[in-house]
Amino acid sequence: MPRISFLLIAALVICLTICFPLGILISWLFSTSLTTTLLMSFICAIPLSAFMWFTIQSSNLALKWPMLQLLGLTTILATILCVALPLHLFMSSGQVGVIALILWVAAAAYAIRAAHVIKDVPLTITSDKLDKPYKLVQLSDLHAGSRSRRFIDKIVTQARTHQPDAVFITGDLLDSSDVDAGFLAPLAKLDCPVWMCLGNHERYVDLDSAIDAIEQHNVTILRDRMVSFQHLQIIGIDDTDNPAQAAKQLSTIQLTPNRFSVLLYHRPDGWDAAIKHGIDITLSGHTHAGQIWPFGLLVKRQFPQMAGHFSRGGQHMFVSQGTGTWGPTMRFGTQCEMTVIELLPK
Repeated sequence: MPRISFLLIAALVICLTICFPLGILISWLFSTSLTTTLLMSFICAIPLSAFMWFTIQSSNLALKWPMLQLLGLTTILATILCVALPLHLFMSSGQVGVIALILWVAAAAYAIRAAHVIKDVPLTITSDKLDKPYKLVQLSDLHAGSRSRRFIDKIVTQARTHQPDAVFITGDLLDSSDVDAGFLAPLAKLDCPVWMCLGNHERYVDLDSAIDAIEQHNVTILRDRMVSFQHLQIIGIDDTDNPAQAAKQLSTIQLTPNRFSVLLYHRPDGWDAAIKHGIDITLSGHTHAGQIWPFGLLVKRQFPQMAGHFSRGGQHMFVSQGTGTWGPTMRFGTQCEMTVIELLPK
């Protein structure tokens, strides 16, 4: 059984993210007492938080999936309520409630669609360390398990259209122990070298089984090591919770200074170490850019380089918003993306 302290904290979180937004919308629609509605919402949050705890602990996706979608929907609702609140100055509660409901349905539909559209994000880097042009594709945070095999197949098909020289996967390829080699079979369609670094979600499952399932499909996992690919040096470092992980591992890897280097590291907190060790471009993910606004405001406090392209002194980092999604199959204020990188000789 979960501890009482955990249940109380969980109940507060459920109140703020699920029960209160729904309660406020109901009170507006039916012009009921807001105080009574919020009190009832808090009372409902206690059993709901206990149920959510058990569903999250369960491996049964049929139980877990609806709760995660509800969390995403009500987070979007909370934003809509904040936008609609000033309308009370010149409209009745019932009218504002109807407008908020319409906006919520429209925003939810947009968020669900955004989670299924993968945007190509172009990135061009020039360097005198390059002997010829290279086209590379970065995939990140596919979250097979949270996302279906059909979605993985869609990602692979889109990546193939770019005819890349290599594909890089910057962690969190899967997030469920139920994902086996058959689930990941679409990866075998990539007809170019594929390298990957481990993310935090690979550590949350049976890691040995996950690595075995991944490497059956033309994917090479770089675990704190470097490989050469033509004139490129490609380094992969395992994810850990230690912010000094990148610095620690890079100090053990010997690089050739006049060859272009690419670092695959899941979290965007290793860039300072990458710059110190002369890495030309660091590719990361992990943040999802918050996935559903306003979570990005919190994520940015932990990872200032939350998403996009950053450069300093001729060295670069790109942080992907993620090719897939985790938890709610929704994106609000963010996008699923595939980075299409052109490396050009200067």
